[in-house]
Amino acid sequence: MKKGLVLVVMCVAMLFAAAPSASAQAPSDEYKAILEKMLELSGSMASAKAMVPQMISMLKQQSSASASFWDGFQKKWEGKFGSKLAELYAPVYQKYLTLDDLKKIVAFYESPVGKKLGASTPAMMAEGMQIGQKLGMEIATELQQELQAQGK
Repeated sequence: MKKGLVLVVMCVAMLFAAAPSASAQAPSDEYKAILEKMLELSGSMASAKAMVPQMISMLKQQSSASASFWDGFQKKWEGKFGSKLAELYAPVYQKYLTLDDLKKIVAFYESPVGKKLGASTPAMMAEGMQIGQKLGMEIATELQQELQAQGK
């Protein structure tokens, strides 16, 4: 299996790793719908959806399928990604938050400050990832220097 495809599979697996295989009580359709709305309003969904074109781009490199095929495939997944994500995350959220909790969170995100937070979240997450990568490189460099100093 090619390295790029493995990387894409790993990214998708990590994204959905929190979703359990079974729940004591399956979340209702209303719970999933409110969760999806909360994810949208919070900006979390936009951050997650931004991964779809990146994954498709990596997969394109592993295939000789036509550009029109990839355009259609990407549009299909962009359309269903949100509901699929909410469906998979619902059992996790349900362990910690009631339907009433989610409704109150949605009400917050519909307030002016909640809208501001939701609109800013994707950009803050992107910037945070860059900071995290920089910090990771700093840690790796320091580790390498300390191991070399110890002769390892």
